[in-house]
Amino acid sequence: MNHIIGQIPGSISMLCQLSSLDLSSNKLSGTIPSSMPLLTFLGYLNLSNNNFSSKIPFTGQMTTFTELAFAGNPNLCGTPLVTKCQDEDLDKRQSVLEDKIDGGYIDQWFYLSIGLGFALGILVPYFVLAIRRSWCDAYFDFVDKIVKWLLFKRRVTYAKNHTRRQ
Repeated sequence: MNHIIGQIPGSISMLCQLSSLDLSSNKLSGTIPSSMPLLTFLGYLNLSNNNFSSKIPFTGQMTTFTELAFAGNPNLCGTPLVTKCQDEDLDKRQSVLEDKIDGGYIDQWFYLSIGLGFALGILVPYFVLAIRRSWCDAYFDFVDKIVKWLLFKRRVTYAKNHTRRQ
């Protein structure tokens, strides 16, 4: 116990090389700064037995710490603690609703259009070539000419490369 009183400053994320932080059993209060998840080198954290309040910023590096790192703070809530925040259920319901409104239907139409585009891209040329025999003959004559031209170019390039080496 160091008898530290006050709050963790928001500028703590400036200590980017910080690998261990033990502020347990002090008289710290306020919220855990939202910049704490930016401490990517932080391997050990203990904020237990203080007087922190509000929701834990459980993102980034903070997801690697267990409930023990935050225990003993009666007004602290959110993951990884068992105590859920009051607005957490509302946030979940609102995010699900936003996903349905914003992303769900857009995703559904996006994937539907990809499937239809693929099917039409394959089937339309097939049916056109199957129905119009003259178009089918012209198409495959064209493909044959392209293949012969590519093979000829390959032979010429191969011959040039081998005559230069000798």
